[in-house]
Amino acid sequence: MTSMMMLSNEELSSVFSDLTPIKQDDGPNPVCAIDYSPQFIQAYDYMRAILSAGEKSERALRLTGLCLKLNPANYTIWHFRRQCLLATHTNEEEGEDGNNNINNQQWIQQDLELAATLGGDNPKNYQIWYHRRALLESVQDRTPYVQAELDYVAKVLDEDSKNYHAWSHRQWVVRTSSNCQEDLWDKELEFAHSMIQKDPRNNSAWNQRWFVCHKGGEDKTLSLEVATKEADYAIQGAGLDPYNESPWRYLIGVIKEQCKILQAAEKDKFLDDYDQKAFGLRAVLEEAGNDPNDCASLTSARIDILEFKGGEQSLEKAMELANGLATQYDPIRKKYWNLRVNEMKQVLAK
Repeated sequence: MTSMMMLSNEELSSVFSDLTPIKQDDGPNPVCAIDYSPQFIQAYDYMRAILSAGEKSERALRLTGLCLKLNPANYTIWHFRRQCLLATHTNEEEGEDGNNNINNQQWIQQDLELAATLGGDNPKNYQIWYHRRALLESVQDRTPYVQAELDYVAKVLDEDSKNYHAWSHRQWVVRTSSNCQEDLWDKELEFAHSMIQKDPRNNSAWNQRWFVCHKGGEDKTLSLEVATKEADYAIQGAGLDPYNESPWRYLIGVIKEQCKILQAAEKDKFLDDYDQKAFGLRAVLEEAGNDPNDCASLTSARIDILEFKGGEQSLEKAMELANGLATQYDPIRKKYWNLRVNEMKQVLAK
């Protein structure tokens, strides 16, 4: 981080010689006084003076850098830093290219680098992720930043593939920048696939695939063609490891969605196809010398499919499978499976 972005403690007294530091007021008898370092106390005493004066200047901006280095989770300082950036680095004079925001790209890039540096040891710090988003929201044309931002998030996910803040930020970038790059959704589908390949049990990666296929919610339901492709993708994933619950839940999500929109004949065919494909994966377990009935994820998916199919024969088979899970193969969720059986019994009684 350059001196342009951050003051040092040694510079404070000279840079703020006109200000009187304001001490932290913990009251006359603090119950549990925090033992701050001398550097922390000095920086935040000057910060309180700056905040009290309402000064949004270059030196105030640099002071926020020091304060955030000492405490990257201070939301007030991040917010004040953005106010200082807007006050000091928005060029209202028109440049040679006619762009009156000619300085924006430089300071935004510097602050993205600052956030990345501070985020290195704080990858789940919400304030840092929000700062990145606020910076990108401040520009009209996000095109120059999109790929670099996705690359940064990918690097974070390479360290922790289930970092909720990173995935959430990535979704925001893709959803709000897809108009900048026509192929962004296709590239993101490839990224989600690569993350699933690295760790097939990563629910976050499966969730990202669902997000991409639905274009961030713009496509409320998938077409039958896309749904079939995604259901087959889930079956392939389950075939690699039938005990992995992630692809099965993805499959059921796709099927459940289609059941709401397909006509009766199409719905029956769709359900029959995937009931057979799910049942067919029992062979994978048998070939490995395992009891297919012991695979609760596979059986659970079949119960859902049979319940979607409805009808006396399907529901009776579903109840038989659920009873087996409750009594022998998945007793830890006995109450849940008994509840499912009772619900199906009520349907049949109507």
